Amino acid sequence: MKLIPAVCAATLVALASGTAAQAEYPERSIGMMIPFSAGGGTDVPGRFFAAEMEKILGTDIVVSNVTGAGGTIGATQLSKAKPDGYNLGFMPVGTTTTQPHLRKTSYNADSWAPICLVAQGPLFVTVLEDSPIRTIDDLIAKAKSDRVVTGGPPPGSLPHIAQAAVANAYGVKFNYLPHEGINEVAKSMLGGRVDMAIWFSDAKARFGLRPLAILDLERSEEFPDVPTLAELGKPVESYVWFGFFAPAGTPEQIVTKLSDACDIAANSESFRENMKKAKRQVRYLPRQEFAEFFAQQYEQNGALLKEAGLIK
Repeated sequence: MKLIPAVCAATLVALASGTAAQAEYPERSIGMMIPFSAGGGTDVPGRFFAAEMEKILGTDIVVSNVTGAGGTIGATQLSKAKPDGYNLGFMPVGTTTTQPHLRKTSYNADSWAPICLVAQGPLFVTVLEDSPIRTIDDLIAKAKSDRVVTGGPPPGSLPHIAQAAVANAYGVKFNYLPHEGINEVAKSMLGGRVDMAIWFSDAKARFGLRPLAILDLERSEEFPDVPTLAELGKPVESYVWFGFFAPAGTPEQIVTKLSDACDIAANSESFRENMKKAKRQVRYLPRQEFAEFFAQQYEQNGALLKEAGLIK
C-alpha cells in the first residue's frame, strides 16, 4: 500500500516535468520549409505568415525553399524530419493532396499533423496584357484552329488540373508546359513560348497578366468586370489553399501551442493587411477543422485525378 503514494508522486513529477518542457517550447530557432522557389505563389504568403509567428512564439523562424518535383522533394524531406516542433512546413494543396496520388510519394495523408489553414484563393485564366486573346471565346477559338500553350507548375499542381478542367469543359486541348514557378511561367509568356496561364489574382500586379475569367461562382471584388466561367456556361471552380503542417508524431502539446499561435497570426491585422496588398485571400481554419478539411481534400483530389485520366 505504501507504494501507491510513491508511484503517484513519481507520476506527478514526470507529468510536471513533461509539461514544463513543453511550456519552454520553442527554445531555439524553428525551421519552416516552403516547397517552391522564393517569390513564388507559396513563398509570398508563407513568409508573411512566418513573420507573424516569429512575433508570437518569440523565436526566429528560418524559412528554407526546397524546390523540385511539384513540391514533393521538400515535402518528402519534411515528412522524414524529426517531429520535435522545430521542423515545420507551409505547403499548398497540390503538394499535399495531389502529388501523393500522382507520384506515389513516400508521404501521404497520414504523414502530417495539420496545424491550421492559412489562405485560399480562386484561380484566374490569364494572358499577357497585350495578347491578341481578349476573351475566353478568343482563347477557345485559337485552341480549335491552331494551338494554345499553357504554362504552370509541374503536373498534378492545381493550375495544371484547372487548365485541363477548362479545356475539357470546352471540348478542346491545351498543350501544357511545366515550370518550377510563376516567375518562370511569366518569362515564357513574355518570350512568346506560352499563351495562357492559370494563376492567382496577383498575376496582374506582379507580372502584368490580364485576367480573362475567374474559376469561381462569384465575381472578384478586385476585378468586377472579369466574368466567371459559370456565367459563361462552364461552371469550373478551382481554388488553391495553403496550410501549416508538422510531421506526424510531433508532440500534442507542441502542435496545440503552434495552433494557438496560428490563430493569432492568421487573424492579425498586419498579416491580413500584407495579404491584401499582395492580392491574396486569408482563409483561416483552426486545427481540428483543418484536419477534417485536409482529409476530405486528399480523397476528393485523388478522385478528380482519376476522372481526369491522370492516374489509374
